[in-house]
Amino acid sequence: MPALLSASVGTPGKARNVLADVQYIQRLFNLITPHPASRLVEDGKCGPLLLQRINDYQVNRLKFSNPDGVIDPAGRTFSSLVEDASKASPGVPPHQPLVTQATCDGRITLTDADFQSAATALGNGVSVNLIKAFATVESGGRSGFGPAKMPVIAYEGHIFRKYTQQKYDRAYPFLSYPYLEKAGPQWWANNRDQTKAWQTLADAFELDQEAALMSASYGMFQVMGFNFAACGFKNVFDFVAAMKLNAGQQLMAFVGFCRKNPALLKAMKNKDYAGMARNYNGKDYGDYDRRIQRAYEALERKK
Repeated sequence: MPALLSASVGTPGKARNVLADVQYIQRLFNLITPHPASRLVEDGKCGPLLLQRINDYQVNRLKFSNPDGVIDPAGRTFSSLVEDASKASPGVPPHQPLVTQATCDGRITLTDADFQSAATALGNGVSVNLIKAFATVESGGRSGFGPAKMPVIAYEGHIFRKYTQQKYDRAYPFLSYPYLEKAGPQWWANNRDQTKAWQTLADAFELDQEAALMSASYGMFQVMGFNFAACGFKNVFDFVAAMKLNAGQQLMAFVGFCRKNPALLKAMKNKDYAGMARNYNGKDYGDYDRRIQRAYEALERKK
């Protein structure tokens, strides 16, 4: 099984301890922990109990004379742990929790104060109701979370195709396909509901982790994974972990994306709906401009 970690987990100062990676390791240890022994809380925090489990595993299972308390993506500890977890729980694939497990802290909605803070961050001229209009068009404006408090996503196979250099087109035509039209047959098949969308993402993730995560849009504002840097994240793994955490993270990702896109920000300040649609949703934006305008004007009428 290929490594599913983006970075090392374990001893602080030696390991990066990305939230989603830590959760994955916690899950693997839970799979091999016999009852009634205490299970780790899969919270993404590398605390003393997890560090003890890592050291004990390296000493007792791997017979390390000098355990370092670190699990590296391509290291012996990780490979052995995955193998042991697979044997302990046959039929339960120890997937990376970025794809299979929720990490939401419960804050799945935004307050008026949250939207006001976002408008302030974007500067004078950007209306609170315009930000709300984007949320309305992208996700209904109520929450960016769906079943099991997982962020709402949409998988885009043509983006996966781009980041994998078309190598999966023939073997996996519903995961990797050329762009022919917006929301074509493959898109609808992959995104008919959130269960299917997440399963599709998990399938793509098995082929190429990074490309898969960059090929979906996430949350209340449906920001694409490949925009992780514009949103202020070091990598797409950290971005997706944040999108799963709460609605506030989703809002801040939207703010970051807008601030890195001067043309979009200018269009927002000028109420240039076509400019907004083009810069946020691509040149093939259909009636996106009209939907943003209608949502904005409806919110303004409620003042």
